[in-house]
Amino acid sequence: MVQTIVFKDLLDILIRMNGAFVFYNAHGAMELRGADFYMSPSTHWLTVYHTDASSPESRSHVHLKWRTLESASIVEEEGQTPHLAFFTTTQPVDEPQFVWYFPDFYDWGNNKAEIPSNIAQYENFVQQYGNRLQFVDPDIGEKR
Repeated sequence: MVQTIVFKDLLDILIRMNGAFVFYNAHGAMELRGADFYMSPSTHWLTVYHTDASSPESRSHVHLKWRTLESASIVEEEGQTPHLAFFTTTQPVDEPQFVWYFPDFYDWGNNKAEIPSNIAQYENFVQQYGNRLQFVDPDIGEKR
């Protein structure tokens, strides 16, 4: 079943989980990790910054355009940490260009030992929000 949520509200939840933003294109990928993010919304953008930066623009950050993404789906692959793939359509099509990786399930430096607290955090997210999300307008709470 598809759950509805305001994109900004979802970002607030994900930021507190301390995972990673990854952007893909034909030329490569860019990853933004940290446990110190905060979000600054404006009329057209949601910007995620590091809290410990001397000024917001002085460290890596990401500007996300409001209302361009329509949905997100959890992708699970055996032996890997799940991720949330974002799409510009209500149904997943093609490869996502924007992905959120949940906190690592495995400690790769410790013979791939599982990290139970991260697994539990992910399971709680799925229990509360499901594995398919559709974004709604923050102003009127209806599907866009």
